[in-house]
Amino acid sequence: MIGYTLLLVLGFLAFAQAQTLNDTSRLGVDVQEPGLWRQGRRRSVLADSCQTNSGTTGTCLTRFKCMRQSGTVNGYCGTYGVCCETNIQVGTSTRQKRTIIRNPGTLSSDLNTYTIEAFSSNVQQLRIDFEQFVMQQPTETNGVLECQDYFEAGGFKLCGVNDGQHLYLPFNAAAGVDQVTLTFAVTSRGTAPVWRLIVTQLEGPPMNSRRRSSTSAGLGTSTNSIQDLRDIFASHHADYELLAPPGCQQYYTDLTGTIRSFNFQTSVTSNYMPDLSYNICIRSAGSASMIEYSFSKFSMSVQSDTGEGYDEFCHATVHTAGRQEDYLMIPQGILAKNMAYQPTYYCGTNNNLLVYASPPYLMHFSSDELTLNPDVETGFSMTYRLRNSLI
Repeated sequence: MIGYTLLLVLGFLAFAQAQTLNDTSRLGVDVQEPGLWRQGRRRSVLADSCQTNSGTTGTCLTRFKCMRQSGTVNGYCGTYGVCCETNIQVGTSTRQKRTIIRNPGTLSSDLNTYTIEAFSSNVQQLRIDFEQFVMQQPTETNGVLECQDYFEAGGFKLCGVNDGQHLYLPFNAAAGVDQVTLTFAVTSRGTAPVWRLIVTQLEGPPMNSRRRSSTSAGLGTSTNSIQDLRDIFASHHADYELLAPPGCQQYYTDLTGTIRSFNFQTSVTSNYMPDLSYNICIRSAGSASMIEYSFSKFSMSVQSDTGEGYDEFCHATVHTAGRQEDYLMIPQGILAKNMAYQPTYYCGTNNNLLVYASPPYLMHFSSDELTLNPDVETGFSMTYRLRNSLI
């Protein structure tokens, strides 16, 4: 785990440096970007978002493109655009760059699957935004929490309430991973499930970063494949602003925002998933030299009854079988209430926790397979803010 974390930090540093170059170029500074990034870029897919007449999220397209993608017009946007809902049905597949997945009106099967096929060979990541996500809460059996009804994709399993959350999955089409399956298992039918997902395929530079000699030469090649045409123009569709650093399952790009653990609720007691491990990353900014994490709620299991716990009370240096280990790791963190104390692992109950950290800005959430105290193992809610000083 320590070796993996070190690799993640090093990789995140490299990504942050590249992001700084990109931020600088946007400010008008002449920075030489290697090869592909100097080409014209397609505007962010998030910039193409629109609000439908129903108040949900759609994609701003021309009416022709919406009809071509078998979408539904549900409002208007831009000058001549329509707010389009490109929904995919249960048991089907799609190659659309951005699509909407929502629960059917009537569940006819316990397993509801959706297959996302690569839009082009340059697809690198899949971003899933949970606009709505309500499923049955995990149930406890002999100290073990399990999701009877759940969402699963890429080895990630979730249940409970996760409205507003998002998830990044690796989707390396160039390496042969040309599809990802999203599964909703609904076996108990105890709680009426509701899901509405915005699924976006994110493209990066092709493996061969050298620009093709010319687009016309590529078009002159004898081919009848629409996929080949997508690959030819993919260099202009790199979603650089949205691509997360490798190894990040969540990625926040604003200067300030709110982060919650999965299935965290403020009004009722709910528990985070057992045996969960993921990384939360925040994009750096040239104007900031540090970040502030302000927790309104923080509660995870701890080895002793000390209330709040740090380091050895959260994560053992030597692996010990049966030892309870739930923690949030914040590299290079400093406790605001005691600036001399610089823990890395945080656990226990510690509401109003305030932590400062230097870049790279990332956190690692880890929970074991046991849930010994459901009243304590509820997770966290916090706001972050990029800063240039402590003052």
